[in-house]
Amino acid sequence: MAKRGRPKGSLNKKTLEKLEQSSNGIKEEDIVVNDAVKPLGETQEKVLKGPETRERKRMVSDLPRNPSVVEILKLVEETTGKQAKVDILKQFVSRNDVKYAMKAAFDERVQFTLPEGLPANTVIGDPDTPEGAMDMAPERFIRVFKRMQYWVKGGLANSTSKQSKQEEIFLNTLRSLEKSEAEFLLAIKEKTMPFKSVTKEIAELAGFDLSPK
Repeated sequence: MAKRGRPKGSLNKKTLEKLEQSSNGIKEEDIVVNDAVKPLGETQEKVLKGPETRERKRMVSDLPRNPSVVEILKLVEETTGKQAKVDILKQFVSRNDVKYAMKAAFDERVQFTLPEGLPANTVIGDPDTPEGAMDMAPERFIRVFKRMQYWVKGGLANSTSKQSKQEEIFLNTLRSLEKSEAEFLLAIKEKTMPFKSVTKEIAELAGFDLSPK
């Protein structure tokens, strides 16, 4: 004959009543289990992500060993703050190719004898040089900038070669440079600066002589 009574391990009635009283009247059947994950708050998400890592600003020390004028001015362009831009340019005030570029773009005394624009269907930049690879191009602006003296009023152009010859040398130079340098030379020949935040004021503050005294 089977024994009667509570199953082994179960609680008696008095024990259950005490548990109910100690739980402030909350019964087991009143507890609803919610399987949905509660979304994290903004602060919690930031803690889990850890500290923010800001992208480090590039400096002159990050430029190549012998940077082109395009690489220098691109760094100035992406640098925020007027004084910071001036400080970068100051470090290149003795570079002759940068001097020629600043004068070509901003100095009213420098006037080119070349016609505006380019002949139709003219393609500039060496087609076999990957864009941005200055060292792989047949020519570099740092080596050819002195040719500008043949293309400006009062320079060697008026006494050494005909207008057609000057234009031929200019076009051949554009074709032999890396594309970004060729585009830069064409821009300053038109008395414009492709890097918009590189202004005459900033260049003069850096020490470049760009205005008649």
